[in-house]
Amino acid sequence: MTQTSISIPSLTPGWNLDAWEYSPTKTRGPHPVVVMAHGLGCNKLLGLAAFAEEFCAAGYACIVFDYRRWGGVRRSDGTRRNSVYVSEQQDDYRTVIKYARQQPQYDPHRVVIWGFSFSGGHVLTLASDPVLNVAASMAHNPYCGRPFPPFQFNRRYITLFAFGLLDLLADFLNLSPVYIPVVGSPGVPASIGAPGASEGFSSVAKDPSDFPNQIAASIFYRAPLHHRPRDSLHLIRRPILLTAAKGDRICPPTPVVETSRIVPTAELVQVSGDHFDIFKGNADWEKAIEAQLAFLRQYVPV
Repeated sequence: MTQTSISIPSLTPGWNLDAWEYSPTKTRGPHPVVVMAHGLGCNKLLGLAAFAEEFCAAGYACIVFDYRRWGGVRRSDGTRRNSVYVSEQQDDYRTVIKYARQQPQYDPHRVVIWGFSFSGGHVLTLASDPVLNVAASMAHNPYCGRPFPPFQFNRRYITLFAFGLLDLLADFLNLSPVYIPVVGSPGVPASIGAPGASEGFSSVAKDPSDFPNQIAASIFYRAPLHHRPRDSLHLIRRPILLTAAKGDRICPPTPVVETSRIVPTAELVQVSGDHFDIFKGNADWEKAIEAQLAFLRQYVPV
């Protein structure tokens, strides 16, 4: 295979999406292509290459990208940095899909979208879009949405509530973001504070510099209010693979299993570990990648 770094123009003039392009060398094109992006607060350096390499070795091209405002050493353009705008991230998926369909080395009718956690929620939303009309989708331990939590009289909640408001105000006034950690131990005012979450993130961040652990605090409001992947599940018509981890403490498996029952075209794979255990080097990697390759071979054969 070959792996190349590319820049893809985004919908914002002058802002490019930083991406890796993987191309098989043992099969003739045009190739089916998998479009991939990471979950909340992450960038493509955190374990996505292993998935792309496996897909590419099986004959599938891949485009792995970072959203506007996000990225590691090389990064996508855009300010406010490390800020989440749900519709913008979904539009970045659309941009990369459009780019792929315009390249002669890819088959425009065999585009697959892949997501994990927060981006798994994006995949659920995008898979329901009849205009986008992707061939198949994969959403692993996806964020299925959640109601806005009732007010709680504890330090963590009050801090997140206040910092989130301050960041919304700063955004409105075009001031610097108010940041919180992406992940922290339980009780710490971080976006993700589930038990075991810090260890999970560390398992995919081989170099600490790859993961800044910083996110604009308005995510406290934007996630429950703007990211509602289950609203359009009834519109999904193409095959979709869902992974649910029985020990997941970040995105619990019950909503994922329920989603698989709502979507007639869904295939469900259940693994035993925690949120990040489907990544290479962790406990569920073998089962997860075998299921993904089998799904691709069945529904989008090379």
